[in-house]
Amino acid sequence: MAIGQPLRRREDPSLVRGQGRYASDPAPARTVHLAIRRAGLAAGECLRVDLGPALSAPGVAGAWAAGQLGLADERMPPSMGQPEGDVGRPVLAVGSTRFEGEAIAVVAAESEYQAHDALDLVQVDLEPGQPDLSVYRRDRHSYEDAAAALEHAEIRLRHRLRMGRICGAAMEPRAVLADWREDEARLFIRASVGWVHGLRDVVARCLGLDPAQVVALTDDVGGSFGAKNHPYPEYVVAAAVSRLLRRPARWTASRIEDGLTTGQSHDADLDVELAADAEGRVLAVRVAIDWPVGAYGTFGANQDRHMAHHAMSGYRLPALEVEVTGRYSNSPPATHIRGGGRPVGNFAIERAMDRLARRLGIEPVEVRRRNLIPPSEMPYTTGFRGVTYDGGDYPAQLAAVAERIGVGAIRERQRRGEPIGLGVAFCVEATGIGQPEPSRVIVLPDGTARVLAGGTAQGQGHQTFIAQVVAERLQWPLDRISVWTGDSRAVPFSAVTAASRTALEVGNSVALSAASARRALVQRASELLEASAEDLVVTPEQVAVRGVPSRALPLAEVVGAGLEVAETWDSQGAAAWSSSCHAAVVRVDRETGGVQMLRYVIAHDSGRSINPTLVAGQLHGGYAHGLGYALFEEALYSEEGVFLTPSFLDYTLVSAPELACEPEIIHFESASSQNPESFRGVGEAGTIAVPAAIANAVEDALHAIGRPVEISEVPITPERLWAALNSDQLRAHHTRPGPGGAPGPVTGSGGADADGEDVGARAHRHPASPRMSREPLRAATAADVAPT
Repeated sequence: MAIGQPLRRREDPSLVRGQGRYASDPAPARTVHLAIRRAGLAAGECLRVDLGPALSAPGVAGAWAAGQLGLADERMPPSMGQPEGDVGRPVLAVGSTRFEGEAIAVVAAESEYQAHDALDLVQVDLEPGQPDLSVYRRDRHSYEDAAAALEHAEIRLRHRLRMGRICGAAMEPRAVLADWREDEARLFIRASVGWVHGLRDVVARCLGLDPAQVVALTDDVGGSFGAKNHPYPEYVVAAAVSRLLRRPARWTASRIEDGLTTGQSHDADLDVELAADAEGRVLAVRVAIDWPVGAYGTFGANQDRHMAHHAMSGYRLPALEVEVTGRYSNSPPATHIRGGGRPVGNFAIERAMDRLARRLGIEPVEVRRRNLIPPSEMPYTTGFRGVTYDGGDYPAQLAAVAERIGVGAIRERQRRGEPIGLGVAFCVEATGIGQPEPSRVIVLPDGTARVLAGGTAQGQGHQTFIAQVVAERLQWPLDRISVWTGDSRAVPFSAVTAASRTALEVGNSVALSAASARRALVQRASELLEASAEDLVVTPEQVAVRGVPSRALPLAEVVGAGLEVAETWDSQGAAAWSSSCHAAVVRVDRETGGVQMLRYVIAHDSGRSINPTLVAGQLHGGYAHGLGYALFEEALYSEEGVFLTPSFLDYTLVSAPELACEPEIIHFESASSQNPESFRGVGEAGTIAVPAAIANAVEDALHAIGRPVEISEVPITPERLWAALNSDQLRAHHTRPGPGGAPGPVTGSGGADADGEDVGARAHRHPASPRMSREPLRAATAADVAPT
């Protein structure tokens, strides 16, 4: 059995030896190097470009502005859901610019240094303009009547939350190498991307080529996390320059350039209302989310559905309403970064569940237990059309985490005065995008099997787990199987490596192809040997009749030049739903505002595990990313719209000391009603619930030490936490223990509107950048916990 084995990754030996192959590594003869002039303003008007001085600079092979690249389409293709009237993103800016990193012109030269020297000679006139902060699109996702339930509920809570803006922050900056081959009339383009078929199609459209004329490739990718997945204008520019000059063209972003131009995400304001009965059973949730989609509406603006669906978490919610307002902003177009809106919805519901527990004076674990969907109701049809949870034991995951973390022992330590806190958060994760996924399996005469699949890898272990699935379904030795991905020629189409979809959709596809290849091989051998299929023994060397050694044929005679089978697995629009329960224990430093991770436990169910080692690696990596969201990472802009954190000197990532607390993993496996292999994704399961779990833990610690501060914003930086801990408001407040030592209701005065709205959490708005002010966390007040 190959599926389920904790095998080491095939990909690792070359990477740990420094032998990885990245987009900037190939060095074809006659390659020109590109440098791109950026706007430098949050918004600009009356754009004029003079390329003359640059064209006469040493080593320059050419320079171009908008309209000069020979493009069939000067704008990137429209995205799904892009509203009528959206201007569309230009490949190079025309007339005006909408964010600081927008591309204006490109210079090609014999060396990278010459290209950048010449770039300084490009004359640009650009007058400061007014940023467009208007509404891009407003989406409402709901079922039943949440407003009526809120109006008549015994308990009604309302609070404001914020999630900071984040970057993908990959180690490898974006890069592309384009090579137009005139003799073939074909373009070969290699980029640091997570979707070679998307790259192929966008470049073909903009250059006026047939997709068959574009071969899109990628090798190793030094991190993506979603931010690199979709095609960027620079890739079109490189392809166009290569075609114009009939030479390979390379562009590699500098670290700061990557920060200025690569998509960002989150930066969400949340207004959350929850209705419950006196026993803590949730009756309705209503959430209003406001977030920036960037300067242009691209595919990354389509995160509203993820935000809404993941506000359900694993709970029975009789009524739910989520309204998501996307607004233009003077920042790079938004993209899906590890979680793609899922952490935003999860943050809303899981912070609300903790506030409900505090209102009732019961353990946060208990309030979740009362609301989780039991396994007896699986598959569980939610109120959203087409959203069905396809299995799992959510209460068992919660119980396992509570037992492992030791809730009672933590409460006893709090009673002894330790400044520690416990935070729990549940999450579900929609895995898969519901599109058909093709694959091919070829059995070759030398006894090897080749798998051709979509799903462009960026470190997830595709080479390893795809081979494991094929080995089991083809019944073939693992070491005789090779996997070919990252090439648009492998299969006719494939979706982006995102939404934790590869194990589910590519995994089921290659399982189908491998099983079909096995049947075809046995059928062909059965006919040649005139024996029943049940009597055949198949090996990479031969096919023989069991018990009759003389009746055998070499494999090469059975498969000829190669036996190839292609299948497509179609999920028919349905996602598979993974689930996780997270628990964090933190220590708060009252003097510095620092937060120390003491323990972190994750119980997860990603269905049938193809490779437990890879699953654990995804959970560990996801936790690191979530820890960054919770405590460190924040992309900040000045009031003038200047990006303040474009490099790793400014944008704080977690490092080894912060990850000294490794997550403890509890594995669950449940069958899926959604796919025959019972696979589910795990790519984002380690991330989604981390911000909520840590915010819950920090708030729990503060209440336990008599500091009734509401954690309404992540990241919880030391500066913010210290300011909240030293607020004058705290002198008038106190807490009393709830049952079992859990923090109980808070008493005090002021700080909220009559309807319970969190005044202190309101985001300041200013003309150039709508979400730059960072209000300190505020003290909790009586109005937050009084009955409505």
